Amino acid sequence: MKRILIITLFVISGTVFSAAQPKVVGHRGCRFEGPYENTLASLQFAQKAGVDAVEYDVHITADDKVIVFHGPVVPGTDGKDVRNMTMSEARSVILPGGHRMPTLDEWFAQARKTPGIKIIMELKAQLSKERETLLVEKSMDMVKKAGMEGQVEYTTFSEWMCQEIHRVDPKAKVIFLSSGVFVPDAAYAKKMGYDGISYDLNGFLNRPEIVRQAQELGIETTLWLVNDYEVADWAILHGIDCISTDHPEKLVPYIKAVKGYRNNGK
Repeated sequence: MKRILIITLFVISGTVFSAAQPKVVGHRGCRFEGPYENTLASLQFAQKAGVDAVEYDVHITADDKVIVFHGPVVPGTDGKDVRNMTMSEARSVILPGGHRMPTLDEWFAQARKTPGIKIIMELKAQLSKERETLLVEKSMDMVKKAGMEGQVEYTTFSEWMCQEIHRVDPKAKVIFLSSGVFVPDAAYAKKMGYDGISYDLNGFLNRPEIVRQAQELGIETTLWLVNDYEVADWAILHGIDCISTDHPEKLVPYIKAVKGYRNNGK
């Protein structure tokens, strides 16, 4: 009843009609309600849910292989760090639900089945700048060899890796990640050459003027994590471009429903 009332109020006021609908990004594919995060099954879950994009995490192993995993601590290994494990060691770990860490090539093979869904690669912090550069170079080389340049976007908390991505490919789409109240504004992102900014609730909800500034400067905005409808409403009202959610199975139909109300009201 509460949800129906909120939508009704939006429709009556005309707010939904004038607001663009954000794209839905499956955070780590999905979490909690579906298969274990960052697995091929979680990617398939998000694809079936009808997301616009899927965010996933990559690390580089001790033997210089790129693996899809959030980490860095690997469950069931007494605290081992994936960055200190070889690819073989990491792949031998049975994750919750019986899954294994995918290789980047395996991830691409599944993502290629839905070319309209962007895959947003989050490059995780490594143990040194040299290792971060290696992660960038290895990952981007694999993207190129797989012919996935048009489907892959990049995001990271590391400004060093943001710069390295653009060094390797100046045309690559780079989304800067940050969190907390004191996030950089959109003008800083523009100055640094970033294509987008991805901030948590603290960043955007406490500083909504950044959203307006980003719109003026042509910087894409992503809000994370959007796991309930009220936060999705805020994103719609403020013109957020993308919402990243652990629950694509809930947010995709909700955004479609709001869009349907808007279209029916025209």
